[in-house]
Amino acid sequence: MKKYTDNYFEKKYKILFDKLTKKEGFDDEIKKTRAELGIPEKGFANTPELAHFLAKKLTKSEQRTLTFFAFATAYEYEKRMPITEENREEVLNAFVKKGHKDGIGLLPIMFELGKTIETHHSLFTKNSMFEKNKHLSKLFQAVIELMKKFWGVDLLDDHVIIHYIEKYLFMGQAGVNQYIRSKVSCHHCRYLGIDHFSPDRHHMQGQDKGPYSKDYIFNKDAVKMLSAHFNSVFLIIKPYATKELVLNYIEDNWEDLKEHIIEKNTFYKQFDVHPSIIRESDEERNRLVYELNKLSKKELLKRYVGQKDFTQRGVYKEKIISAILDEEYGIQLSSDAVKKTAARYAKSVKVQTLPKDIRDI
Repeated sequence: MKKYTDNYFEKKYKILFDKLTKKEGFDDEIKKTRAELGIPEKGFANTPELAHFLAKKLTKSEQRTLTFFAFATAYEYEKRMPITEENREEVLNAFVKKGHKDGIGLLPIMFELGKTIETHHSLFTKNSMFEKNKHLSKLFQAVIELMKKFWGVDLLDDHVIIHYIEKYLFMGQAGVNQYIRSKVSCHHCRYLGIDHFSPDRHHMQGQDKGPYSKDYIFNKDAVKMLSAHFNSVFLIIKPYATKELVLNYIEDNWEDLKEHIIEKNTFYKQFDVHPSIIRESDEERNRLVYELNKLSKKELLKRYVGQKDFTQRGVYKEKIISAILDEEYGIQLSSDAVKKTAARYAKSVKVQTLPKDIRDI
């Protein structure tokens, strides 16, 4: 069986990020949002800088809460015991002896915030402590607004893209690189397009009636979460199934599974998206062709410095572009290939939010 390396997953994540950043207007919106939120023009250089920025925006009360939380977490770890009602007084006395002025310690706060920033499981801007904060409550909304503008089905996993937007907004490329490394190093989370869900009692209602009763069904939160995966196929594995049986089931039924995922799924067809493809492309070349193709024939004639005469009537601009690519960049593309490349790239930089006519499916 083929084994997928960290490099394989890292490459796929980077391709998705490149697809996001080339969307028209993305960098301009990022710069505009940074200015509105008081973030440096290129984002924060590292996690401590961002953590310090967030810490300073917290109220005194929030800073005290986070300082104590950091202390309590460390205390439980050092003492190898949970904090209970019985030892609560002892913990509070130990915290007071720590000597934080007004119960506030900047370093513990930054440590806790740093852990939140670097996790790949949740958005740090969605931190519950930020929700009622005058300044920090604006951060998540800014991320959501960017997501609404630039996510399209061609970018596939929306939960990955929103992390990209958040990390890039606040920390630039360094933040995205850190997120990808964290994601790839987690054997649960690095598989793009594959995940597992194992319901527990927190996903169920009718708990007083017990399992297997007609009222023991998914609650609203579970239904909402699963409904987000309407474009997926669920693989249900019972406790008595073995690894070998599961792998054999997938191998024997892969064509049917894939047909259910793609061929019978009108969602992706509406957007003319092929979700199984996350390919590398010649980004620089394609962008160059796209930019040249945006110029008029008159502008291209001024741009062309070669010896060929393209001034006569009946010469299309794709032929001039083909000559520019060949003579100036050593790129051989026919006029027809120039036209197709430019069209494909123009499509890729548009946010795909409008479905095709349902009658075309």
